[in-house]
Amino acid sequence: MARETENVGIYFSVSGHILSDMVPVENGESYGNAIQHGGHYDFWKALVPQNSTGGKFKSDGYDIHPRGRVVYLKKESIYRIYHDGCLVTGDLSKIKHHFGLDNANTEYERDEHYQCARCNPMYSEKTGEE
Repeated sequence: MARETENVGIYFSVSGHILSDMVPVENGESYGNAIQHGGHYDFWKALVPQNSTGGKFKSDGYDIHPRGRVVYLKKESIYRIYHDGCLVTGDLSKIKHHFGLDNANTEYERDEHYQCARCNPMYSEKTGEE
């Protein structure tokens, strides 16, 4: 039986769909104890929409939609899925599957760095800035 590729990277949840920039963990970048990949703003800026989900995402500010990051922690031998508070259990399961982590040791952590416009009390609708 073929083994799924385990990936690290960033993701957004847009209208129930996952948009991501990920690479196999072996190709990720070391950052202290973590292996990670990608940047949210860079992904948003470079994206060329291929469908209506991408078009919706691109027409909004990069920080409008719930987002997060999947990293691999080397010392702990575990994947950590950082996520926005808007993402619920079903969303997190979908993200885990999307990153090929169904059979991997994973944990979830809410991270205030990843807050969509709805969750961030400092977000200004007028300017689109935090």
